[in-house]
Amino acid sequence: MTLWVLTGMSGAGKATALTALERAGVRCIDNLPVALLPALRDTASDGVVAVVIDARQGDALAQVNEGLDGASVLYLDANDDVLVRRLGNSTRPHPCEALGRGLTAIAAERAMLSPLRVAADVVIDTSALTPKELQQRAVELVSPSRDASPAGLTVTVSSFGYKHGPQLDADWVVDARMIRNPFWEPALRPLTGLDPPVRDFVMHEPEARELVRRLQDLLSWACARYADHGRRYLHVAVGCTGGRHRSVVICEELATALRASAAGVAVHVRHRDMERPDPRE
Repeated sequence: MTLWVLTGMSGAGKATALTALERAGVRCIDNLPVALLPALRDTASDGVVAVVIDARQGDALAQVNEGLDGASVLYLDANDDVLVRRLGNSTRPHPCEALGRGLTAIAAERAMLSPLRVAADVVIDTSALTPKELQQRAVELVSPSRDASPAGLTVTVSSFGYKHGPQLDADWVVDARMIRNPFWEPALRPLTGLDPPVRDFVMHEPEARELVRRLQDLLSWACARYADHGRRYLHVAVGCTGGRHRSVVICEELATALRASAAGVAVHVRHRDMERPDPRE
């Protein structure tokens, strides 16, 4: 059995992720008592099971690490201002509301969940994600496609725009802004890095080809080391100014190169800001 513990802040999207996992055929348990986690973990069963353990468990969370061995932890988080807004629209009581409201409750919950945050295999910042995007990421992670090796390393290569904020959940961040920007070419500006003319423009640059080659070499080596140490997930984020052109091309090229050179590694691609309109247009 592959066991996932889904946890994180109230308002960060646990219910949304759990619903998507249920629809994907994952066996799900909401608000599992911490004391039952070791027994569930040791159950002889096939398939994937996802359980939610969060601040509703109260003081019992102090013992949660005792049951995490052999389980993977997915932690959902968001900026405080986003959490305040989402919680304001929720009809569910906050698990820490007895200690205060708003930011006070959020701070208390962060402290309570700190053991799970430290133990997390993957952290997803949902501040800028739509429900559909969160659902897609949760399913890709917890119930990957059949061609992915569940026992190996899964690498997510994503693109983003620095002007829209950093990728807070990235393990590696690569800056592609040294490459000539297609944005300043009027014919290329409305296109994205998935369009062949933009791809050809970017990869015509020697710096772009060299960047992909060096990253491929380094990451192929690093992936083998991560796998030796039992790590299962790695997120590499490639950034440019707006996240629509250069970073998308480098992201796609790097993913293709890793699939060819990193044996036993499943590679996923995600483009965070590619569809965002650019105010300069």
